[in-house]
Amino acid sequence: MPILSTAGSGRARLLVINPNSTVAFTEHIAHELGGDLPPGYEVVFYTAPVGAPASIEGVGDSVVTAAACLEELGPALGEYDGAIVACFSNHPLTHALRERVAYPVVSILEAPLLMGAQLGSHAGILTTSPRWESLLAHDVAALGLSGKNTAGVVSSGFSVLDLERKSRAEVAERLVQIALDEFYTRRKADVLVLGCAGMVGFTDQIRDRLPPDSMVVLEPVRCAFEMCVALVRSRARTAKGGLYATP
Repeated sequence: MPILSTAGSGRARLLVINPNSTVAFTEHIAHELGGDLPPGYEVVFYTAPVGAPASIEGVGDSVVTAAACLEELGPALGEYDGAIVACFSNHPLTHALRERVAYPVVSILEAPLLMGAQLGSHAGILTTSPRWESLLAHDVAALGLSGKNTAGVVSSGFSVLDLERKSRAEVAERLVQIALDEFYTRRKADVLVLGCAGMVGFTDQIRDRLPPDSMVVLEPVRCAFEMCVALVRSRARTAKGGLYATP
């Protein structure tokens, strides 16, 4: 069974989906978002069921986790007003949910790139393992967002699970150094997107080591959450006349 936790209460209910089965990642996300909810909102944090991959390391894991989440969530999907898919990829669950529901479903890959385009003109993505450099370049292109990722994708060298297994200090130091050396100094990026839901909580450490106002650092789950709230507040709905028509 998945781990469900709730925070806040109110008229609108948002669903934050961690599509891998590592509960600790969900807990970090809940801690980051749970203390800063807008009035009138309830948030449910969902973890993929036991048996689903513990981390998502490629296309195969994405397909398996999407199927596991869809099967378990099932009819409960109708209980929400908006959803966030907390995997930094063009995850098939995002598109499957947009077919199934009319409320907004926000991707943590799309949201920070779209927000970053309002804040700078040369955005880069700091991801996990080298495998994700090519995967994310492909995903960004498939979503038509290459022009919003002109500083490219760089690996931290960590696997997704390393972000949980290694000390926070070690992870933070590596992320800071790549942000400074690769993105700020060499690539002249003005926006840096942290390219994994497991990087939640590291934004301030990176910002604090940068020259003031030099490079915006965006945490993708926070961006997706804020975008989802904005869409729900504006009463936006997923269009059903084209790509996301209900089968």
